[in-house]
Amino acid sequence: MKKTWSLALTFVFALSLILTACGGKNNNDGASKDSASPSASAAPSESASPSASASSAPLKGEVKVMVPGGGNYLAYVQDTIAKQYMEKNPGVTVKVEQEPEGGQLTARIAAHDLPDVYVGVFGYQPAKFAKEKLIVDLKDMPGAPELFDRIAPQFVHEDFGGRYYVPWNATTQLMIYNKDLFREAGLDPEKPPVTFDQYLEAAKKISALPKRADGSKVYGDYFWNEALTWGGWYWTMKTQIYYNFNDAKYGLFNKMGTDIVFDKPEANMVEFLKFMKQAQSYAPMSSKDNDFFKRDKGMWLQFGYGWMANLKQAKDKPMEIGKDVGLAPIPVRKEGDTHWSTLDGRSLMIFKSNPEREELAFDFIKFMMDDKVNLESLKALAQLPTLKSLTGDPFFQTPDVKPFVDQLANVIPNETVPELDDVSNILLGEYTRAVLKGEISPEDAVKNAAEAARQKLKG
Repeated sequence: MKKTWSLALTFVFALSLILTACGGKNNNDGASKDSASPSASAAPSESASPSASASSAPLKGEVKVMVPGGGNYLAYVQDTIAKQYMEKNPGVTVKVEQEPEGGQLTARIAAHDLPDVYVGVFGYQPAKFAKEKLIVDLKDMPGAPELFDRIAPQFVHEDFGGRYYVPWNATTQLMIYNKDLFREAGLDPEKPPVTFDQYLEAAKKISALPKRADGSKVYGDYFWNEALTWGGWYWTMKTQIYYNFNDAKYGLFNKMGTDIVFDKPEANMVEFLKFMKQAQSYAPMSSKDNDFFKRDKGMWLQFGYGWMANLKQAKDKPMEIGKDVGLAPIPVRKEGDTHWSTLDGRSLMIFKSNPEREELAFDFIKFMMDDKVNLESLKALAQLPTLKSLTGDPFFQTPDVKPFVDQLANVIPNETVPELDDVSNILLGEYTRAVLKGEISPEDAVKNAAEAARQKLKG
């Protein structure tokens, strides 16, 4: 899964470069001639929401959907959502594929062979693709106003005056910790660390535990270091820690995205790096085949709701929240501070082709946002709702899910600057030198990253 996500991020980078040269048109234009006319739309499903199309004209055509490599996305979208949609629209064929590996995708992009619906992430991806005029402004699509009215406002964002994605689902991140290791280290499993100092103290005690029966070392915490070359996506997996060093007042960029702000002293990026260096001293250097779920790591600050499926695959037997592991907010500098986290999720975008094909793709997106269809997908894929009508569903009040829902009160959406991916790569490169390799000081890491980032923004 990690390899696939890595390649997915490679895809995103390569896609932007090549499609810019290609002018952003895919070669689905001809194939869509048989698709429905702009006024044609699907008959409402039994669970159809008010936004569902109402024309009696049958739909015809093809929709290509590209889904993420991680989790259960391919199987679920292909075997459930696409199947249900085609049953209701026999004239439409939905083809679902996983984000391909870099080399193979490069050849496809060169041939302008793009999906109609792309399942990306919130934040920089829609902004980047919109800036490069690769994706469709969905604001004026049939039924778009009604659809966006059904979505909670915090998930709706405009880039360059347009609405370029529909927020399919959402997630946020908490700390997960191993209760058995807490007990063994003399820590109270019902009192997880609240501050960063308490976190480091707990990590030190857990790291001092003896090796396991199979000879494996016990670590106080864990970080996904193999992902440090993945750019923007992985920075969003660390941002929640950084935000709690500046009370969520500073991200990487200013509000206009015209300059970086992480080098301001009050952003506390240096303090963040110093903490990460200490925390890393209690963590394995490599995360490959060495994850939190092997039961020999004490804490992990990057646990999103979508990772729930991994608990079932834990070493020896499934981990249970409340029994084997606990959930807690990301630590803060001092008790009483607000515990911040990030707001992430999957965004549904449409690559440009022709109006008929684009409208058919949007009809498929509306089907994905149907209340019943959407709720079942959230349960299957372990994600949080973006539709107002689903936030009060009893499923999201269960002990396993409620901590994530509660955290949504204090979250910061991913930054929407198109250059976030490039700047993240610069920053994470300096992070590697300062935190993992110890080649430079945190101060120099911030200085170097800031200079390189500003050069990148100047183009």
